[in-house]
Amino acid sequence: MTEPGSGDASRIPAASRRQAESWSLVLAADGIAHRVFAEQGRWCVELPPAERARAEAAIADWERERAERAAAPAPEPAPDVVTHSGVWLALALLGFHAWTGPWDDASPWFARGAANSRLIVGGELWRTVTALTLHSDVTHALGNAFSCAVFGGLLLRRYGVGVGAVLLLLSGALGNWLTAEWQRAHYVSVGASTALFGAIGALAATELVRRRRLHLRWGKSWLPLAGGIGLLAMLGTGRGSDLTAHVMGLASGAALGAVVAQRLVRPPGPLAQAALVSLAALAVALSWGLALRHYPG
Repeated sequence: MTEPGSGDASRIPAASRRQAESWSLVLAADGIAHRVFAEQGRWCVELPPAERARAEAAIADWERERAERAAAPAPEPAPDVVTHSGVWLALALLGFHAWTGPWDDASPWFARGAANSRLIVGGELWRTVTALTLHSDVTHALGNAFSCAVFGGLLLRRYGVGVGAVLLLLSGALGNWLTAEWQRAHYVSVGASTALFGAIGALAATELVRRRRLHLRWGKSWLPLAGGIGLLAMLGTGRGSDLTAHVMGLASGAALGAVVAQRLVRPPGPLAQAALVSLAALAVALSWGLALRHYPG
């Protein structure tokens, strides 16, 4: 690849100016001193002889990666299911809050449906689901409804309404259960935010799996999870936020999303989606049935 230059420099001839400048970027990234110039119409990269072997190796690696990228088939775009279900789910949260009202310890909805860690650990597992549908006040409900329309909507568009609904519900319930196991003491919370951070985690894990399928470097593959953690820092750590539940929701969603992304390259068909939506709705209804049946009043 090289040919001797004048004095104490070695030259690597390039086929064109564009190639020489591309090599220059590669060498600069590796901290190899060099210069690009043309002599008698031929473009070269000139560098100290002691750096020649390292420069040739860096250029060879770059050329090989470029050839592999050119030979690889164009990746399919991520699936995008046309649906407005995220908005409808957000409206359902607001409607249910209008029915239950704000937090009141005397209310059967909150007495039997809130995520009380001591009672969850004691066996009242329905609370991990029912707590997702309750909100302490209008501001709390509006904030989670907006996040549901955005992040929940993105998850439903990526996997379809059925798979997305099950992922939301499972990540929220698992996040609440993990929070209860972590807290153990008297700890009570409500809100859909655990599931919504689960949606963020699932979306990040899905993109990570997709990037690994494209054989991107690990540094670029992990960027979606870094983005999810960044959203947690921006949205989930404010004053009054339930940080533990948000972290557990994000982790649960990431774990579940990684499993689903490995097995579902494309969303299943309408019949499967309808069955999964029905399953998620039935799980919520059964959880509330258990909760209200045990209410002593």
